[in-house]
Amino acid sequence: MDEHATTATGHRDDEPLRRQVLRILGQHPAGLTPGEIASQLGLTTSLTHLLRSMAQAGLVQRVTAETYRRPPR
Repeated sequence: MDEHATTATGHRDDEPLRRQVLRILGQHPAGLTPGEIASQLGLTTSLTHLLRSMAQAGLVQRVTAETYRRPPR
C-alpha cells in the first residue's frame, strides 16, 4: 500500500501532512481542490478524506463541493 494513502486517512500520523495542507491553503485564500493540493505536495493519492476530516475539525472550510480553504481568522 502507498505510504501516503495510509497517512491521508485521518490517523494521528497525518499531522505533518495536515500542517503541509494548511500551509498551502494559507498561500491560496480563495481555496484549492484536493487534487490541486495533492499536486503541490507532489502526491498522487487523494486528499479528499483528509480534507473532509479537517473540515469537520474546523481546520479548513469547504467553500464548494470541491474547494477547501483556511477559515478566516
